[in-house]
Amino acid sequence: MHEFVAGVKQSLAQLSSPIPWRRVSMPGLAVAWAGMNVPSIETGGRPWVWEVVTPRQYDTSARLQEDPMVLAVQQDAVMVDINHDDHSGPIIRMQVPVSTAPDQVMIPQGPDPTGPWHVALRTGWTVRALGDAAQCWIDRETEGGARLDTPEPTPEPTNLFALQEGINYESAAFDRLLTLHPDEAAMVTSLLAGIHEALEPYR
Repeated sequence: MHEFVAGVKQSLAQLSSPIPWRRVSMPGLAVAWAGMNVPSIETGGRPWVWEVVTPRQYDTSARLQEDPMVLAVQQDAVMVDINHDDHSGPIIRMQVPVSTAPDQVMIPQGPDPTGPWHVALRTGWTVRALGDAAQCWIDRETEGGARLDTPEPTPEPTNLFALQEGINYESAAFDRLLTLHPDEAAMVTSLLAGIHEALEPYR
């Protein structure tokens, strides 16, 4: 491990700015997890450079605390999937940035649990939170002044449709809504509005 960390620091010291990176997810793990891979760094086969966990996970794991490549980052987003039994895959997805990730979100007038509509909410990290944590590590551990390029993905204003106050639909999501039966589209927009309102105290 010490050899790997030394190699990462050496690679960062030699790289010029900006450094591109990509998020790596590992589905199926028992903990909420994300990793960041910087292609310019030689990782010796490791699929990520930094392992990202929540502060709670970090505090309860000796293994994580002993690994210098682990970043404990407070989650700052809620991801929402709206599904229907008659449709394959989520009908629509939404990410809501929050200041504090809630342990549980109660949706007012949510769907009947025995009905065909299902809402899945999970917490996670925005690109900005991950990038800031990694940049702090670089600034603390290296002297090369390397800068990560972590632009926030924002759609062009021309590709957004504001169907409700405070909620903008990307063009792809809007196109998906147009394929639904009017009653289904109304249910989706109603659920999104309800979830958005329920998350207001956490934003």
